Amino acid sequence: MKILHTADWHLGTFRSPVKDGVNLRTEDTKSCLNELVRVAKEEQPDYSLISGDVFHVGRLWSDRCCEEIITAIHYIRELAAVSKQVIVMRGTPNHDGAGQFNVLSEMFADCQNVHIVITPQVISFNDVDIAVLPGFDRGTYRAKFPGLSSDEENVVFTQELANIVTGLKAQCEPNKKSVLMAHYTVPGCNTESGQTMMLTQFEPIIPQEALMAAGYDLVALGHIHRPQRILSQDWYYSGAINAMNFNDEGQERGFWIHTDMPFDGWDSRFYKTPIREFITFDFTDTDITAINLGHIDEVAFNYWRYNGAVQDKIVRIHYTCSADNSKALNKAVLERTLLDDGAFMVWEILPDKIDEFANRTELAKATDPEANLIKYLEEKQVEPEKVQELVLKARPIIAEAEASMTAAANTGTFEPVEIAVKNYRNYEEETFNFEDITFCTINGQNGAGKSSLFMDAIIDCLFEEPREGVIKDDTGKSPWLRNDEKARSGSIMFTFRIGEKKYRVTRTRARSGKGTLNIAEFADGEWKDCSKERYNDTQQEILNILGMDSFTFKSCALIMQDQYVLFLQAKPEERVEVLGTLLGLGVYQIMEKIAFDKAKVNGAKGRELKQEVEVHNRTIAEFGSPDEELEVCRTELAGHESSLQSKIAERDQQKLILANQQAAAERRAKLLASITTLQSKKTATEQSRATQQAIIDSSAIILEGRAEIEEKVAEHKSLLKRELELAGESALYSSKKQEAENLAKQAVTEQETIDAYKARVEQKKKELSLAQPTDQDSVVKEKAELYARKKTELDEMQEKAVVYQKAKTEYAAAVFRHDEITRKFDTEKQSADEQKRVLEKKVEILSESGCVDIDNAHCKFLQDAIGAKEELAALDGIYVDIAARRETELAKSKLEVDEKLSAMNAIEFDAEVLSTLQKECAALLPYVSQLEVIKQREGKIALLEADIKHLQSNILEAEKRLAEVKTEGMVAEKERDLYADAFSIHAKVQSEIVSLEPWLEKEKQLPVAEERNLTAKNRVLELTGELLNIDTDIAEKQTEADKEILAMSGMEELAGIVAKMNADVEALNSLVKEKQMKIGALQQKSEQIAKLKKEITVLQERQTGYAKETADYDTLKVAFSQSGVPHQIIRSIIPQLTATSNTILGQMTGGKMGVEFRLERLQKNGKEKVSLDIFIEEYGKSVLPYLSKSGGEKVKSSLSVILALAEIKSSSAGIQLGMLFIDEPPFLDGDGIQAYCDALETIQSRYSNIKIMAITHDPTMKARFPQNLDVVKTENGSKVIY
Repeated sequence: MKILHTADWHLGTFRSPVKDGVNLRTEDTKSCLNELVRVAKEEQPDYSLISGDVFHVGRLWSDRCCEEIITAIHYIRELAAVSKQVIVMRGTPNHDGAGQFNVLSEMFADCQNVHIVITPQVISFNDVDIAVLPGFDRGTYRAKFPGLSSDEENVVFTQELANIVTGLKAQCEPNKKSVLMAHYTVPGCNTESGQTMMLTQFEPIIPQEALMAAGYDLVALGHIHRPQRILSQDWYYSGAINAMNFNDEGQERGFWIHTDMPFDGWDSRFYKTPIREFITFDFTDTDITAINLGHIDEVAFNYWRYNGAVQDKIVRIHYTCSADNSKALNKAVLERTLLDDGAFMVWEILPDKIDEFANRTELAKATDPEANLIKYLEEKQVEPEKVQELVLKARPIIAEAEASMTAAANTGTFEPVEIAVKNYRNYEEETFNFEDITFCTINGQNGAGKSSLFMDAIIDCLFEEPREGVIKDDTGKSPWLRNDEKARSGSIMFTFRIGEKKYRVTRTRARSGKGTLNIAEFADGEWKDCSKERYNDTQQEILNILGMDSFTFKSCALIMQDQYVLFLQAKPEERVEVLGTLLGLGVYQIMEKIAFDKAKVNGAKGRELKQEVEVHNRTIAEFGSPDEELEVCRTELAGHESSLQSKIAERDQQKLILANQQAAAERRAKLLASITTLQSKKTATEQSRATQQAIIDSSAIILEGRAEIEEKVAEHKSLLKRELELAGESALYSSKKQEAENLAKQAVTEQETIDAYKARVEQKKKELSLAQPTDQDSVVKEKAELYARKKTELDEMQEKAVVYQKAKTEYAAAVFRHDEITRKFDTEKQSADEQKRVLEKKVEILSESGCVDIDNAHCKFLQDAIGAKEELAALDGIYVDIAARRETELAKSKLEVDEKLSAMNAIEFDAEVLSTLQKECAALLPYVSQLEVIKQREGKIALLEADIKHLQSNILEAEKRLAEVKTEGMVAEKERDLYADAFSIHAKVQSEIVSLEPWLEKEKQLPVAEERNLTAKNRVLELTGELLNIDTDIAEKQTEADKEILAMSGMEELAGIVAKMNADVEALNSLVKEKQMKIGALQQKSEQIAKLKKEITVLQERQTGYAKETADYDTLKVAFSQSGVPHQIIRSIIPQLTATSNTILGQMTGGKMGVEFRLERLQKNGKEKVSLDIFIEEYGKSVLPYLSKSGGEKVKSSLSVILALAEIKSSSAGIQLGMLFIDEPPFLDGDGIQAYCDALETIQSRYSNIKIMAITHDPTMKARFPQNLDVVKTENGSKVIY
């Protein structure tokens, strides 16, 4: 069985040079992983184990995170391709985020041989059980074990891990190999810094005892970056795949291949990866002096040029020098020299020690934000013009920030003036004035109230942070109120001075818990109230005036016995904040916020403008190309308008004719209506006359006698009978007559249709004659066909051109690589020549030394020269090697060049032929459009011929119908004539019947016949006259109506033609309106596009301005952030802090202990943070973190750091501390106490105006202080005796 064991890939972006947008250190990691994959392909492992920390930063989701996940997926797949099984375990949550591993789980869900593990479990295979214990998530276990302190958590969680380790082993089958994958510290391992980790209080660990008890065959660990085997057991840390930082300097990185040997355990082989190395140079004051004097080349030769030590490495420079030398050092020149000499990057150039304490004047200079900003930007190698531009932008920010800080107006020394209490703890009432205090001890029995008055009272007055941790107890009473029933309320009044200003803070609490707070400033001989309306606002005003919070105050001004470790046990980031407060750097937070706000505002405006530009561009894109469409529409509109005018003229002409015909029809209709009316009137008149005549006749007949009447009646009856016989034949006559008339009209209509069709045929024939082909048409067709052939040849030649260009590019690249190889070996030879020159120069010393016995010389210079002589002798071999490799690689490269040249020449490409074809196609192209015109004309001819044929067919059909109608008309006329006589007789009989009907009446009216006869005769005469007039009128109107018939001829057909023309006009009119509307819309679009483009130009100019403003304010934001100017200032104070702390600690421990401060930048929650780590150096022991030391060592270390902080605050700009009140430190022996006193005396001697008061029970301490006071208990509470 073969197992590949790797861990701690830490895929991510590290501080690095960037080339073409690529982080080069990320590429380093990929190179290491490529080596891992290469070995895996050779070894073909059964199992590949990745023991956590695949990623470098968890809880990150961005384009960068996506790239890191893609990279991880790629290499996991590479391992899966050559391994039977791959197990990927999640590491610590701050590196391997839940989101990242969720993506991996999803990506490999369907991959049978890849297992993504995020919870403890056993994965069982045929030959091995692999127990997997991923990184620790404290939240899971805190829910199980709530309420534990940090140290208690580590102990409990360690035990829980031990249980899991043994529990997982219990799940493994005893007859198979068992392997544990875990991502934790195992005691006994060596960290990157070389320390041996043995303790548990810093983090949860896997105890050795648990691993021993579990008895795994192999333990494959991640988490510790140094590859190693632990305690000769089969417990291995694979180490990181790549070097991460300077903790890795001088160490190897790589991975293990563990092979199961049947009878001899595991054969474990370590494979190195090609990491990029780190290297540190420590410069002395002499080196810095030489660099400042312009001899940087000599320093470079002594340290790295003689052996090329910095080539492709990450370099840092640490130096120890005087303050003047440090100020004069041009770090930019030094960095440029390193880079020119081949360094991959310069990590940092920082002092280890500057042999001079900063005085107050120098620190005051360091607080000038503008000067600090300029220095910061210059260190970042910002161009001078850009520096000035940024400074101009920064000035309003600096002014605004300083104006917003009350403390900015307060500069000078903070000095206690007086403390007065009433009903405060042990004191009924007491006042103490500090004006005369310089260097004083506070003495008294335990419980007398030493700390209460000189420490608690000041803290409670300024900040009200009682030692009990609550402002009110369960009853509502303040814990600092004196325990006396008579005490209904208590008060604390602390007076202090800051520079020339004097302040007084008064705080009260009633037994009920209600309190008051007041701050006043003494000005113009009286106290003036500075309080705010609200209690909390007044508290904030006090903090503003002090310029520090309680944490800072208690860290370096007023140190209680139980708070010695306050600063050292704080989080690394909090320590930096305390230093910032001590140095008065709070203003930079405000400036950072202002710059951030300005960048945000400008960024938002820039984004708004960008969105506007995008909207405009989308609108322009949606508009398309209106100008091109506009030209086409205008051409089409002109055609439509021309057709419309022609059609309107034609229609109007026909409408005029139709109107005349319609007018004639209307007139005829009116005439016929009049005739009808007259005929009705005539009929009525005739009837009246006939009636009257009948009356006459009847009366005459009656009068003549009955015989005649009876004769007429008989005749009437006879005629009625005859009329009945003739009625049928008379009806047939009327029907056939109407049929003949209708057929005659239809024949006229068919004839008119035939005439119209013939007229249209003649018109089409005229159009056809005009559209006949020309002699030029054949020439155009021939040229167009030639163009098609030439275009095909041109396309083929252009394809060859593309292939030829690609081959030409490959050939050029091969030539370039050949030249690169030549230059590479030239460089190697030049390097060898340079080395030879240096060695020869050293060898010259042998001939010039005058030494008698050079071979046995012990002089360092002669020994170096002898070595150089030996190296010089070996140099010929190097020259031979260079020449051999040069010949081999150049031959190989030359072969590639020749192959590429042959491939290029093999392509049958002729640029002249291409150019000729392009010209020929350009010349022939117009014939293509001409051919299209010919095709359109030929299409029109076909269409005209089809129309003519169709019209002729219609004519034949119409003529056929006409013949049929005429035949039917003739038949109808013949049938009509057959019944004409019967019709005439019938009419005559009817007339006779009508004329005989009066005789019937006469027969009945004989008595009145005579009278009616006379009346009727008179009436007949009148009616006869009326009939004559009516006939005249009818004749006249009939004549006029007959004339109008001629004018109406063809009206119905013409109405149809006009209706169709109206439809055609309406259709054309619609097209014209549609085109006009489209043209209007296109014109509007075109104008809108022009307007939008102008607006885009303006918006982009504004956007560029906002982007520049945003970038500048972002630069200022970074400059004012904790990692910018404040980091620069804090970094400059670290040497002073280190030197002062070590001086004090060295005095306390006889030089056996020292303090090391490490200022680092780190990524936290996606933001860069600055942290301050503290390590304790002890003679003969490894450097360990502060928390790992014993109680006494902690106190000594804490005391040295506290006193150093007090000194820094006493010498810092802004508000300095003019007081150091300190409680007696525990665990100090006699030498320690003396060193403690020495340190206090040193501070007092340096800063004579600082008031130092130390609480003590030690008489030897009391003797070292010129001032002493005692606190004693009395019946009326504690009292101070001074």
